[in-house]
Amino acid sequence: MHLSSKRIVMVVLLLILGVLGLAACGGSKGPDIRISNPWARPSPKMASSGAAYMIIENKGKEDDALIGVEGDVSNAIEIHEMVVDENNVMHMKPVEGQRLVIPAKGKVELKPGGYHIMLIGLKHQLKEGEVVHLTLKFEKSGEIQVDAPVKMGG
Repeated sequence: MHLSSKRIVMVVLLLILGVLGLAACGGSKGPDIRISNPWARPSPKMASSGAAYMIIENKGKEDDALIGVEGDVSNAIEIHEMVVDENNVMHMKPVEGQRLVIPAKGKVELKPGGYHIMLIGLKHQLKEGEVVHLTLKFEKSGEIQVDAPVKMGG
């Protein structure tokens, strides 16, 4: 009886150490998304759309992707980019498949003239000083809430 008690204690201790070891390793795997400098541009009078910008950084060891954005400031929200066509004319287009990859140990800057969040069908004019509440949806990291102050320039 005494020997089996020691074995049970030993097995329990080994299981606890194994679980703690897995937990310690688990924190370093996968994506680790961080959002910085979110902001939205004030909209001119009568504008039906607006834009939001930010830096999305992935400090993790695995790629992730922004796959959607939600908010109540507009009727629709899409991930867009500015591109130069074959005639050297810059225009805006939705990101293919609404999937923007955030590489492991890398970052993507959403900024004027590049990637941005397009607020389509604004419910009201965006005025300097207010805040746009957005929910970013990531393929692996889930949802992240972001408050983007409306201001001129980032």
